[in-house]
Amino acid sequence: MTGPIHPASPKGSVLLVVLCVVALLSFLIVNTAFVTNQHGETQAARLGLMRAHELAEMGVAVAVHPMIKAADPLLRRKVSEIERFEARLTTAESKLNLNKLLAEQQTLVLERVFEAWGLSIADAQGLAAILIDWTDADDVKRRPDSAEKLDYQQMRPAVVPLNRLFNSLDEVGQVPRMAELAATMPDWRKWFTLRSSGQLDLNAAEAPVIAAVTGAMPTQAERLVEQRNGLDQIRDTEDDTPLQSLDEARALLGVGDGDWTPVQPLLTLQGPTRQVTSVGFAAESTYVIEVVTSGGQGGSQIAEWVELPGELPREEVPES
Repeated sequence: MTGPIHPASPKGSVLLVVLCVVALLSFLIVNTAFVTNQHGETQAARLGLMRAHELAEMGVAVAVHPMIKAADPLLRRKVSEIERFEARLTTAESKLNLNKLLAEQQTLVLERVFEAWGLSIADAQGLAAILIDWTDADDVKRRPDSAEKLDYQQMRPAVVPLNRLFNSLDEVGQVPRMAELAATMPDWRKWFTLRSSGQLDLNAAEAPVIAAVTGAMPTQAERLVEQRNGLDQIRDTEDDTPLQSLDEARALLGVGDGDWTPVQPLLTLQGPTRQVTSVGFAAESTYVIEVVTSGGQGGSQIAEWVELPGELPREEVPES
């Protein structure tokens, strides 16, 4: 025999509803707080990046002034405990102008560079020929292992050579063999520019570039850079001892006539094209601006302006 069924207590039902409402409200409060916190962090990061951008522009404004020199203390300024800018001043001639090398068909220099990157002699010669054929006006291959318009049309997908000089290093990366090269030398862009006069500044270039171009031993090129940087071994400081003549550079590098004579016209001790790398720091945010200027009758003119938000420069600027 079954007992009587009693209806649920009204008090218990109300309590259950109240508990459900409390749980829902707790969830909404926690979720709102989380979203608000995320929004606040995003907003703070955005404001930090904007401030870092402003600071980087301040560094550029100082560095492009024609009276400012590479070791000038004005290139580094601490605005507050969490804000500063640091600018580095050099010349675009610290890198190799790829367009100039291709236009003047300086295959010797290109081949030396590619060999320094680990390519075999045959591969270095082939890649130099491919780059020249990609940019020259004719459709005649320099070497059997190079390529011209007809060869590229037969590729899948088909590509069309520029038959002109490069406007950007991004265009260089479109040359089919460059993908293969990038696997061997991922930072190949650090070696090249398209904005310099075409000479290599021995007072600004890095040791590997100097060694590759001149045919010097890497240890000799390092020795030259060490002497150039002075006793503290920090570039762009007051104790720097820049090279005074190409003969001095040649003696330090220990290069013979056979290697030196063909490349001597490409070498200089003071490049005319000013290059600025300015970094703005605002709390955890960084902003990099890289500028190349060229002199003219009306003063300096901006030839290139590249912004790299949230990154560090290719050569990190040390904290002062």
